[in-house]
Amino acid sequence: MSSSTAEATIGTPDTGPDVQNGRKLRKNVILGFLSLSTFMIFLDGTVVNTALPAIARDFGANNSVLQWVVNMYSLILAGLLLVGGSLGDRFGRRRALAGGMVVFGLGAVGAALAEDSTTLVVMRGIQGLGAAFALPSTLSIITDVFPRTERAKAIIIWTAIGSMGIAVGPALGGYLVDEISWSAVFWLNIPVVVLSLIGLKFIPESKDSRRRPIDYAGAVLATGGLLAVVYGIIQGGEAGWTSGEILGSLIGGAALLALFAIVEARSSHPMLPLHYFKRADFTGSFTVIMLFFLGVVGIFFFTTQFYQLVQGRTALVAGLALTPVAPMMIMGTGISSKTVPSIGPKFTIVTAGLIVMIGIAVFSQLEVDTAIWIPIVGMMIFGIGFGMAMPTVTDTIMASVPVNDAGVGSAMNDLSRELGFVLGVAILGSLAASLYRTNVTDAISGLVPDGVSEAIGNSIGAVGSIAAELPADVALVVTESAHASFVDALNIAFLAAAGFVGLGIVVALALVPRRSRSVQAELEDVSSDSVPAEVESSSGAGAESVPAGAD
Repeated sequence: MSSSTAEATIGTPDTGPDVQNGRKLRKNVILGFLSLSTFMIFLDGTVVNTALPAIARDFGANNSVLQWVVNMYSLILAGLLLVGGSLGDRFGRRRALAGGMVVFGLGAVGAALAEDSTTLVVMRGIQGLGAAFALPSTLSIITDVFPRTERAKAIIIWTAIGSMGIAVGPALGGYLVDEISWSAVFWLNIPVVVLSLIGLKFIPESKDSRRRPIDYAGAVLATGGLLAVVYGIIQGGEAGWTSGEILGSLIGGAALLALFAIVEARSSHPMLPLHYFKRADFTGSFTVIMLFFLGVVGIFFFTTQFYQLVQGRTALVAGLALTPVAPMMIMGTGISSKTVPSIGPKFTIVTAGLIVMIGIAVFSQLEVDTAIWIPIVGMMIFGIGFGMAMPTVTDTIMASVPVNDAGVGSAMNDLSRELGFVLGVAILGSLAASLYRTNVTDAISGLVPDGVSEAIGNSIGAVGSIAAELPADVALVVTESAHASFVDALNIAFLAAAGFVGLGIVVALALVPRRSRSVQAELEDVSSDSVPAEVESSSGAGAESVPAGAD
């Protein structure tokens, strides 16, 4: 089948009602298995958060190590998403999904068996490598299987289930940490990986029939540049922002990313098609996703530590306190399905962003003894807004990319989210860590030796064990000072997070269209000088579909 899509194979309404119902059922089964894979990949971005205090105790990890445990997964995922999407388009999206889930599972096993923090961080990177191939395939297969008239609904379901992974991750992780150990949060991946692989028999193979070279140079430059920049941001507070190590890392990373942009602009088949950024709907949606994720990621990263390390709650309670976001996000996706047709994507996103900012504002008022229901209310408010925003921007960005490049479009959508996640943990985490370190060392100066003060400043998780060795009156002052310093630092970080979401609202007002596309973008709309005339992306022409299981 040289020019038909899976959409034509599965869902063309040219036969009797029984056959049509069978095709509809198969499409829904495909959507279910793709959403399950996405759920697991998204969940791994947050499930580890409630395990961070336990990991810190077992490995003696400081704040920067904990940031790497969270960030290495998202960093590798972000750095290789585009090449993963391109390879899926080239060699088959079903194959890319299968291979990605296997590597993802192997990384999870390695993380569960890790005996030191370095091994754990490396295994998290391997998980990110697998996710980089699997994740763009899920959305590009949806784009191929579902016609434009059905795709928005399918994307809403895909987004809702994936977002539930983000939301339930902390609670599930908390239960496993309390009942088993932190390694259980990684063993959890294995049965889901197995189910996802079983589901492959229902999924048709599809690929881009155009044989284009893979931009490996772009992949190396992008990943190297991101690693260097994020390393500089995370380590800057400890090593000193003016140290040669940090300046070299930031300058070197910026140089690699600049070289990456030059290479992509000159390449005939770039990994990152810069010409798509000529489209306001593409650029606006990409930037909004990144800024919104950059702002909200701190909620999951910080509050689990606040509940456990400051208020002394269990990992399970800390995780459960975050779960109300899940039903609220589902409610938000339902609201967006009504608001987008009536007021359009622009004002849906703007409204959603304002709601998210209100939720984050609640978190910025935390105190050491704040009642647990107050941040829960903030979480519920934030969840509604986030649930409204994500399917809206995802559908907008995918509609602006031709179906032939669905893998690249999906990867760009995922890249914007993962960049926001990585930069959010790095920037907000480093901001909070630096403020905490300064505040607590000033507060306990003269009470304890400099070495003890430095240890407490490096990790609030060390306060309990250090205080146990101090005289009772000194221990009380040190503990109270550490807790107050940490909460003060979080409040400022939350205000910064709200600022990033506010910036996303400004971008939405400037670039996101008032109305959704009614048909898929055609490549000529984006770059008329680089597109084969025969491509008809609104009908899916040019995408080669192969029956499931075919080589």
